[in-house]
Amino acid sequence: YIALDMVKRRYCIGLIPTMSRGHVDVTERRLKPIYEALDSHNNKKAIQLADKLLKKQDLHCAKVLKSLALLRSGKDAESWALIQDTKGKRPLDDATLNAMSLYFKEARKPECIVEVFELAVKDNPTNEEYMTHLFMAYVRLNEYKKQQHVGLSLYKLVPKNPYYYWAVMSLVMQAQAAEDPQLAKKDFAASC
Repeated sequence: YIALDMVKRRYCIGLIPTMSRGHVDVTERRLKPIYEALDSHNNKKAIQLADKLLKKQDLHCAKVLKSLALLRSGKDAESWALIQDTKGKRPLDDATLNAMSLYFKEARKPECIVEVFELAVKDNPTNEEYMTHLFMAYVRLNEYKKQQHVGLSLYKLVPKNPYYYWAVMSLVMQAQAAEDPQLAKKDFAASC
């Protein structure tokens, strides 16, 4: 639940660049009780609060938090249907994307985290944060070639040394993971 707390803190301190500060305060105030219910392991209350909020306003983050509460309550099918509906709408706000990431971690579906951030990067290709999330999602799946591509793209977008090192280490991991040692040496030498 530390991850949920981190999502909540990032959201609550206003790190959402796509919204005005006034809108963040209202949305934050409306979502806070749902976060608190989830933090206190009161999933039934979180579902009720999310339903109440969704009747007033259609917030993607509220739907994702409701899905998380449903998942924790053991209502997997209902939870999955709601999260898929929300994912299909391609939300781009940080709170929703981070909550979706948490949902898929708890559901043990890391490949879905990749899908979410691939769509986010496709819709906003210059967003450094989305690209770093995508890189880390690839790391969880051992997708070394894709890691390398995202690392290089990040380095071209924001020339920071860590991004370059990510790309290089992804290349090293590709060589180590290759089943044919000769092929690994050849691919590694060709990339350098």
